[in-house]
Amino acid sequence: MKKLKALLFIPLISALGLTACSSNSSTPATTNSSAAPAATVGAKSEEKISIRFAWWGDGKRHEKYNAIADMYEKQHPNVKIVREFGSFTDYWDKMATQTAGGNMPDVVGMHATYVADYARRNTLLDLGSYVQDGTINLKDFPEAVQTAGKVNGKTVMVAQGVTMTGWEYNTAMFDKLGVKYPDYNWTWDDFTAKVTELQKAIKDPGVWASGDNSNDITGLQVFARQRGKELFTAEGKLGVNKEDMVAWFSIWDKLRKIKAIPDAATTEQYLTVSLDQGLFVKGKLALTVFPFNQIPLYQNYIKDGEVRAVRRPTDPMGKEGEFVEGAYLAVSANSKQAKVASSFIDFFVNNEEAEKVFKLEQGALGSTKGNETIKPLLSPAEQRTTEAIQTSLKTAGQLPLPPAGQGAVRTLLTETAQSVAFGKSTIDQGAMDFIDKATTILNK
Repeated sequence: MKKLKALLFIPLISALGLTACSSNSSTPATTNSSAAPAATVGAKSEEKISIRFAWWGDGKRHEKYNAIADMYEKQHPNVKIVREFGSFTDYWDKMATQTAGGNMPDVVGMHATYVADYARRNTLLDLGSYVQDGTINLKDFPEAVQTAGKVNGKTVMVAQGVTMTGWEYNTAMFDKLGVKYPDYNWTWDDFTAKVTELQKAIKDPGVWASGDNSNDITGLQVFARQRGKELFTAEGKLGVNKEDMVAWFSIWDKLRKIKAIPDAATTEQYLTVSLDQGLFVKGKLALTVFPFNQIPLYQNYIKDGEVRAVRRPTDPMGKEGEFVEGAYLAVSANSKQAKVASSFIDFFVNNEEAEKVFKLEQGALGSTKGNETIKPLLSPAEQRTTEAIQTSLKTAGQLPLPPAGQGAVRTLLTETAQSVAFGKSTIDQGAMDFIDKATTILNK
């Protein structure tokens, strides 16, 4: 079995010893009052202002972000936006180094799984006063979306796009098999029954009813919340026990035994392939998991049938488990142009022309008004995305900030799930190993 490496998550603490990228190092401010006064924002201002804006993404995203930055500069001729961008992994490597050196860009793309590292070290500005004075307008942002941008009650980031992760299916495959589509509000019992029904209808041994999501840390987080717990507590400790992990691994073990999910070798083989090479796009899975904002991406490759979404299975005897995900914008606590940086964030998330450019680049817009603005521009697949997200926002909560060791725990879950799937560990052994090792990781 291959030993996976943690590819996506590099804790900020690991970069604190790296060489600084700039001589501009000072203790970060934590409130707006301690930030240097910003020059007046406006087209008539004579003072030339420069702010740095950093984000991650691919070429198409860069085009959109650059277009929005150009629009802001046109409205504010005295402002120059210096753009810095790269791939997801490279972005966070560089951001960690810049932050350690006191050289963080003014406006930074932020993610819910990383914000804890930055906020706890007081490197992100409390945007509260800029929200209060109207520089950043959040009146059209649902409470759940606003709350997702807060750490310890302070607004440290503003949603560009919000999403949730759920289950997706291709209508054509269900139609071909003669199986009814799953109900949006299904339970775990419904899920198991639907997967079993699908597998009985499938005749091809190389096709499965569902993907094996025993290694899905987001799914485990939702599962734990349904049981009244958190995978990671507010104190950064492990919040589940052996019984919880036995219950989690057992779901997938039962499906594996009836061959309703791929064998361990197949799951491992397709673990890191590109979207277009995955089992779902190839018609090898009837059900799979990915963020709702990716529905249009998958639909681009699937020409026969519609890609539709349902929420994660619920526990009718438990609690709601889903939480708001997405991408955000934050301001460096070191920024000498915090007012201008905040003005740019407001423009990015509220300007109608900017919204029309951004559309669903990273999920449904944070603003309900903005989603109405772009609705006529959306394809049917994009409209299904916004409908799924807006529906899920009604029940989604806020996730406790993941601790610095969450990346290592993510990798541990994948390795443990593989060990159980390959039969190298029993469910009990795997559950105990995960608890012991995850506890050690988080106690460091």
